[in-house]
Amino acid sequence: MSVQTQEKAEVLDGFIALDRKEEEKHAVQVSMLAFHVAKELELDAKTCKELATAGILHDIGKMKLLEEYGKKDSLIIEELRYMRMHSTLGYEALLGKGYSDCILKTILHHHENYDGSGYPAHLRGEKIPLGARILRICDVYSALRADRLYRKALDMDAAMGVMIDEVKYFDMKIFLAFQRVVHKMEG
Repeated sequence: MSVQTQEKAEVLDGFIALDRKEEEKHAVQVSMLAFHVAKELELDAKTCKELATAGILHDIGKMKLLEEYGKKDSLIIEELRYMRMHSTLGYEALLGKGYSDCILKTILHHHENYDGSGYPAHLRGEKIPLGARILRICDVYSALRADRLYRKALDMDAAMGVMIDEVKYFDMKIFLAFQRVVHKMEG
């Protein structure tokens, strides 16, 4: 399954059958991975902590969407397009709440792909904030490692295989650091 296909399925999965405990587990995993990848990249302690915070909060925009749409068995195309706005809604919800620009921009752009095919702004390469490039990789990995309505969780090797097949979506330097972290943690 490609990352793009995975992402479309994640949108459906995340909004039709949201399980709060699973969402919390996902947020903690993304936070932990982002923190360790930032450390592996030798980023300063403040940035590492900010990325851990962004990992916890990255999907907060889903809450706003759930209020509006609730749990439905099917969503029309227009609603799915709106669902892709969860990163923008999360960003907007956290504005003015004392979060740093790093945290806010990481949340806003955590679905941008390195090749420019992501959203919300279709940023490409290093125009994507560093934190968002880190979170993107951690978010995809965490999603692949979890059970979903449409498939069982992938083991580490299978998840890495999917990500390697779709590596064009990721910053290679960060992806290599991410692989080192995962192999240390799970290997």
